[in-house]
Amino acid sequence: MPEHRPAVDVRSATPARQLVVERVVKASPERVFDAFTDPAQVVDWWWPEGFTCPAADVDLRVGGTYRFAMTWPDAIPESARFSHALVGEYFEIDRPHRLVMSGRAVNDEIGELFATLVDLTFEACSAGTAITMRQSYFEPLPPVEALAGAEQGWAQQLDKLERHLAAARST
Repeated sequence: MPEHRPAVDVRSATPARQLVVERVVKASPERVFDAFTDPAQVVDWWWPEGFTCPAADVDLRVGGTYRFAMTWPDAIPESARFSHALVGEYFEIDRPHRLVMSGRAVNDEIGELFATLVDLTFEACSAGTAITMRQSYFEPLPPVEALAGAEQGWAQQLDKLERHLAAARST
């Protein structure tokens, strides 16, 4: 029987690594913030290309939790699929400026595989909203492939966010 790992306290643990991604999107900070926190919008764009989010549950309050389900692309073999969902807790909510939350990759057999702290800021600018995403990683680190692809994954995910926001503008 697989061992269940204890949850990492991302508020007090020392990060082993940090990733910073910046992007400007053509939408107001309010629309961008809502796209990150409204389950009906999250399912439309969350996860990198090829992945989908079939379900999202959000309790948007400090201390509230979220769960974003994950469907893997068919091209990735079952044996390489390590997580079933991303879950976390909201630590700071300052709509539409800032969102701080844990991000925990989980699967049904082992529980928490790895934990991160995600700090998102949304700043109005002449082109729309400047997003800064800071993701801190803790021991145990994600699988090597996931960590190596994290920056590309966020870039693809933010591409999907931009398409989502553009489609919402045109309706």
